[in-house]
Amino acid sequence: MAVLFSHITLSAENGSTETFLCGGIPENESGLENWTAYQNFLEDNPEIESIDVEVRSYVYGEGEVTDANEYEVAYFTKRGPEFLERSTVKPYEESNFIILTDNEEIEETEEPVMEM
Repeated sequence: MAVLFSHITLSAENGSTETFLCGGIPENESGLENWTAYQNFLEDNPEIESIDVEVRSYVYGEGEVTDANEYEVAYFTKRGPEFLERSTVKPYEESNFIILTDNEEIEETEEPVMEM
């Protein structure tokens, strides 16, 4: 069995960055929202309006490919960054996307007055 996981780099317009591993290949915010590192990034940067996400996916092992679960990701993370350079870890796919947060300031406008 082969395990699919991704190395994620988050970058915000304020210069903050975060890197972490997650299971599978996230394609949008919903693929990241259950990962603690993503939640911590949002909490540490409440004023940001967008997040650039770089995804580098890898497969560990041989055979049928399944998404890594949280325990497998924790195991890989404990091995350190050198883990991605092992011969048993093969690059799989790369992608990028942008997450827009709900932190944009909304200007209040006066409601139109209806004349009768």
